[in-house]
Amino acid sequence: MIQRPQTLFFLAITAICLMLLFSDTVFYKAENLATSEKYNIEYDETEIIALDGEIKETNSWLISFAAAIGVLSLIGLLLFKNRKLQLLLSSFNYLFILGLIVMMYMYSLNMKYFEGQNSEASFTFMALLPMALLFLNFLAARGVRKDEQLIRSMDRLR
Repeated sequence: MIQRPQTLFFLAITAICLMLLFSDTVFYKAENLATSEKYNIEYDETEIIALDGEIKETNSWLISFAAAIGVLSLIGLLLFKNRKLQLLLSSFNYLFILGLIVMMYMYSLNMKYFEGQNSEASFTFMALLPMALLFLNFLAARGVRKDEQLIRSMDRLR
């Protein structure tokens, strides 16, 4: 099981999703330059830092998509004997990763936190993690397909 490359890719996807769920990984920052109010959007919560205090709101959709991606990858990792189901789970994982990217857009650019004011907003390097998830999922699915083709070619020789 561990000698197969797709196992390592599924494990990497699970590890990245766990990091997204349990760490303070900021992927979008917005700041009002006039009032020094800040928004830090993380994968698990949104921090609103104002002069009167700090408020935290949960990003429930981002959490649910990241958790679903991690769970599907872990299940795909454990189902190494059933390659067709592993490939199906990998296909569903694409949908959840795209859902995560859409929800990142909804929580960041779609909100327009400081409309018409002197503000500054930018993505951080951590916004590229869903692209890494897409790439790792592609590599895992490709490995599963190669294993399936290898098994089929062995069946033809017998």
